[in-house]
Amino acid sequence: METFKLCGGSIELLSRALDVRSSNHNVIVSNIANADTPNYKAFHVEVEKEMEKFADDPGRLQMRRTQPAHMPVAAVSEVRGTARASDTPQFSLRGDGNTVDIDRSMADLAENNLLYNAAAQIIQQKFQALKSAILGGNGGK
Repeated sequence: METFKLCGGSIELLSRALDVRSSNHNVIVSNIANADTPNYKAFHVEVEKEMEKFADDPGRLQMRRTQPAHMPVAAVSEVRGTARASDTPQFSLRGDGNTVDIDRSMADLAENNLLYNAAAQIIQQKFQALKSAILGGNGGK
């Protein structure tokens, strides 16, 4: 499939970020739903690992720090992400074998939601700019 290279490939990059964040959301919600299921093992999507795969491809958009005061660079995923069982917690007060930490899961859900919304807003702004360019910058008037 031909990749969408408009806007320097950033739309494709953001689209893939939305995909991996959506998959991560589904896994986190599943963990929360099974918080009381005996012997349920929590899962997580290895978002950072998938992001690194995308960043290592030299044909892809690369970000870099141009000023020391800039925030560290983070890449975005090419695929939906790989879900794997979370590591068993070292200490657990639960006797039923369930490894879901509801507080951690809720925090992960909130973080994932913020990152998803940020990517969605950025892609929306890119399409608004494209629309503005097509219409001549003044809404076609």
